Amino acid sequence: MITVHHLNNSRSQRVLWLLEELGMPYEVKRYQRDAKTMLAPKELRAVHPLGKSPVITDNGHTIAETGAIIEYILENYGVGRLIPHASTPERLRYTYWLHYAEGSAMTPLLLKLVFSRIPANAPGLLRGLIGSVMKTVVEVAMVCRRGVHRRRHHDELPARSRGPSRRRALAPDDRGLP
Repeated sequence: MITVHHLNNSRSQRVLWLLEELGMPYEVKRYQRDAKTMLAPKELRAVHPLGKSPVITDNGHTIAETGAIIEYILENYGVGRLIPHASTPERLRYTYWLHYAEGSAMTPLLLKLVFSRIPANAPGLLRGLIGSVMKTVVEVAMVCRRGVHRRRHHDELPARSRGPSRRRALAPDDRGLP
């Protein structure tokens, strides 16, 4: 049985979703971040040297990184479900979007998360100034690329996936979506 080493506020929710979608049994071992530093506990390093999540263990294997875990699960347990056939244009597109989520899309989101937390740790008198600077940094780093990502999504996703509710989700806002 697969064990998902789940760290709160991590990307392991994606792995749990996949296991649920496949109807697979699994066990969850929970880890809590340090409330002040937001770092994973040292116990997670005993599972994988990076001490990060998601990580799964299965049949003597330890697999880290969301994309690698998804590929492993689908290859070993998917029985052809949720993945296009190899050597097809659909498979190439699938692989692109699988890795896009952790590559091009993740960087701006992670930067926004990090920069939005900095003001909370600043000394009281400087908090407002640092907050303004960080907001500007986030806007410059995110907004200039957001349109590029949104156009890519729009061009790539079929029209049926962009109905009225989907269109609203992709509308510019201050959530910082790429």
